[in-house]
Amino acid sequence: MIPFEEEFYIDKLKIYHDKLKNTKINNLIISENYLNRLEGYLFLEDGLSYNNKLQILELTNGEKRYMELSPKEIQGSFEAIKKVRGKVGVVGLGMGYFVQEILQKEEVTDIVVYEKDKDVISLYEANFGSNKRVKLINCDAFEAHKETFDFFYVDIYNYELSKDVVSHFIKFNELHNIENYLFWGMEHFLLSCKVEEIAWVYIPELWMGMAKDLFERFNDSKYIDYFKQLDEELVKDVLGCFAKVL
Repeated sequence: MIPFEEEFYIDKLKIYHDKLKNTKINNLIISENYLNRLEGYLFLEDGLSYNNKLQILELTNGEKRYMELSPKEIQGSFEAIKKVRGKVGVVGLGMGYFVQEILQKEEVTDIVVYEKDKDVISLYEANFGSNKRVKLINCDAFEAHKETFDFFYVDIYNYELSKDVVSHFIKFNELHNIENYLFWGMEHFLLSCKVEEIAWVYIPELWMGMAKDLFERFNDSKYIDYFKQLDEELVKDVLGCFAKVL
């Protein structure tokens, strides 16, 4: 099922490959690469690969990788894209995939993006232009002016789970009035928690619903046998930290 169907994520990759015509500003580069192993959101299998090596895009600045436009990115942002509405705050612009996708939703009225790298903003504007519903702010997101958001989405973790997701949850909720807080990787984190441990922690209904829906879709896909459990001790630590603040 979507977003794990080949047709879905390959079509998305082709669409954005065509849209991202401007590929370089200063040291910031969008480059083509190939996945040499079967890797997506929730799954990984080193011994297998996509048919004909799947082409992806990577956004880099020197040795620093900001993001990749790959099955993992498309699948991992699917639930958040589906859920957001109203005024949406976004931390981390990347190549603009998330912003462009939610711009297609009539329920999204305003988008405020916090991005500290000016070149990332310039590259986005070169590829997508301006939109009256999108406000791009070049600043450290933790030092932004207070705003009120219906949804707030943080995507600055480079596809890795860490206890930063908790400290950032605290900081951004202290800084802004946020009705619904989301972060990239949230579903994978929850699905990696042990039932006997997560049962004693209050988890927002929205988070649980998103994790449940995505897993049902994943369970109906051909990748279910390759589910990748996140590090057990790290997951336990992050859950313990969330237990104190949720």
